[in-house]
Amino acid sequence: MNDSDLGCNATHNLTDPSCQASPRPPPSPVDITTFMHILPSIYGILCTVGVIANALVIYAVAACKKKMVSDIYVLNLAIADTLFLLVMPFNIHQLVRDRQWVFGNFMCKAVVVVDVSNQFTTVGIVTVLCIDRYIAIVHPSSEKRTVQWTILINMLVWLGSFLLTVPVMMYAKVVHRQQLQVCMMLLDGPEDMYWYTLYQSILGFIIPLFIISTFYSLTLYHVFRSIRRVKRKQSVWAKRATKMVLMVIALFLICWSPYHVIQVINLSNNRPTIAFVYAYNISICLSYSHSCINPLMLLIFAQNYRERLCRQNALTSSQHSMQHTSKAKTEASSTANEPSSRITVV
Repeated sequence: MNDSDLGCNATHNLTDPSCQASPRPPPSPVDITTFMHILPSIYGILCTVGVIANALVIYAVAACKKKMVSDIYVLNLAIADTLFLLVMPFNIHQLVRDRQWVFGNFMCKAVVVVDVSNQFTTVGIVTVLCIDRYIAIVHPSSEKRTVQWTILINMLVWLGSFLLTVPVMMYAKVVHRQQLQVCMMLLDGPEDMYWYTLYQSILGFIIPLFIISTFYSLTLYHVFRSIRRVKRKQSVWAKRATKMVLMVIALFLICWSPYHVIQVINLSNNRPTIAFVYAYNISICLSYSHSCINPLMLLIFAQNYRERLCRQNALTSSQHSMQHTSKAKTEASSTANEPSSRITVV
């Protein structure tokens, strides 16, 4: 394997600097070993922990009979992250197999579509969640803020993210590169690569970031302005809800900003260095970690979801205890009421 193959994974290699043909000094065996063994291991850990954490979040939401509006957003985030994490093993397999894709052209398109769709779905849900938080705090009497309306909004987000992946469906395919079959986005030239990178960054990051910043700033302004005029309980609730949304937004920025920044920088980077290639792959790893850290953050810092899981465990234990107690009482009663039959059997 030479350096032109370094880092060509299934879903993020549209403008991957390691997939370009510019000549560079070959990396040392230590560099190749590090890339081949550390990154797949990290992806595997993220995948395992993320699936478990998202499953717990989905269970916590599903266990609640009366769901709140925020639960619908959290549930859709967890489902989107879970779907993405379930296709991550295909990417891990391709990394371990020296970028060799063995699952066919259909699965290549499916994996890439799920990956890119997750980006748009996640940012879409985070954006509408921020708008919902603004409405809940600034306009709490709004009649539009219902569970049914929220379900419709989330369905539109899913539909929109799917439509935004149409270019991915067209260009994702299995490509023969130096005796290897690689799953990647294959565009016609640098101009198409340039426009698609801008398309992905503007629609999947810049515009949502502007909307999120605007509505969150308005929310904070309202909270701090009215904090002296509202009751203490209400102000505590508003600050807690605002803090939770801030954590979701901050996590999104930390995980996705490096990837989009490096993507744009790479458009004018004709001779990427090995350090840049590794920075690119680290940014991909950081973007993948969003699907793992997001549910963990909810389980650790969101008190209502922790309480639901604890309540369900306590309820399950109580039900088992009651069943055992009832069974023991029934057996004792049968023994007391039918002594002669017991003696006859013996």
